[in-house]
Amino acid sequence: MDNTTRLAEMLAEIGADWAILTSPDSVCFATGHVVPIEIGPSPFSGGPTTAFVSRDGVAGVVCPNTDAGQAIECEEISYTGFACSVVDQVSNYLAAVKAMLEKLGVSGRVAVEPASLTAALAELLPENRSVIDDSLKRLKAIKTTREIGLLTRSAEVAAIGQKEAVAISISGRTELDVLNGIRARMETEAGTRCALAGEFLAGIERSSTLGLMPGAYELQKGDPVVCDLAPRVQGYWGDSCSSFVVEAEKSDEFAKMHEACFETLQFAISELMPGLKVCDFDRLLRNHLSEYGYSYPHHSGHGIGTSVHEWPRLIPDETAMIEENMVLMVEPGSYVPGLGGVRCEFMLRVTNSGAVPMATF
Repeated sequence: MDNTTRLAEMLAEIGADWAILTSPDSVCFATGHVVPIEIGPSPFSGGPTTAFVSRDGVAGVVCPNTDAGQAIECEEISYTGFACSVVDQVSNYLAAVKAMLEKLGVSGRVAVEPASLTAALAELLPENRSVIDDSLKRLKAIKTTREIGLLTRSAEVAAIGQKEAVAISISGRTELDVLNGIRARMETEAGTRCALAGEFLAGIERSSTLGLMPGAYELQKGDPVVCDLAPRVQGYWGDSCSSFVVEAEKSDEFAKMHEACFETLQFAISELMPGLKVCDFDRLLRNHLSEYGYSYPHHSGHGIGTSVHEWPRLIPDETAMIEENMVLMVEPGSYVPGLGGVRCEFMLRVTNSGAVPMATF
């Protein structure tokens, strides 16, 4: 069953006639249309690329001419956003939306995404509206066979990047230089440009500090590294994290911390299964790592799909149940001033009997 059909069935369940989707990840999820995101909002767009899905399974997409031509099983109306003349992208977008609303016969109750719904678009829609966010995030959490295939490919690309990271992390190179080399290797493997999230941080102080951006720091022999790579391939994200030492063996103290985090990841794989509450799974991981004397201040992981971070987040107060065919990131770590940081992260597919890593490295 494709996602358009699944979304149509969900609309019937929540009493809505249409879904009007305006976030790039939701548009991709519902229709397969990949919205370019690497440079941020397109300068040739007059509004958010918009997907329309009815409870009868009718679907359409409005997009700028710069990323038109992707529609396979849905209507597409593109508008002029880029041209060698003066262009009013906003007016062109709104005219395209009006044409799509008329073509599809959009009426009744519409379910929208408030965070990305513009005021100009809202004025064109029926006033009978509901918020789709909660129902949609739960639908997106359970992956189809097609989605699992796409996520597996993204996981494999991320794993190639992790192997490249170890190979090219040489003293004297900067974090940015290494990260650029990793990205080039992943894009070559993917055969396309890939939007990239994550981090590459080296050195005791930098690897043990959360929230830093890769920069001009020069790697030194013996530096600990936290390498978090999340490439987007064909609209679906991969994710991963490894920790290693530049051109040297791990110190006994660092090796002990790394072993504790990696063993906790292995423990997570053995414990993750349908029917387990997220909060209980989160507690299992934190308690397990604490037995080694370590802890982490962030979530234990998160869902992944057309967004790099999807529901559910693996946190202490999330009471949702883990279900079959969820794809979850699990990422225990530890960050010790004066020693460095470690984070170990795999993409895990939840099966009816447990969890399976989608790619290892």
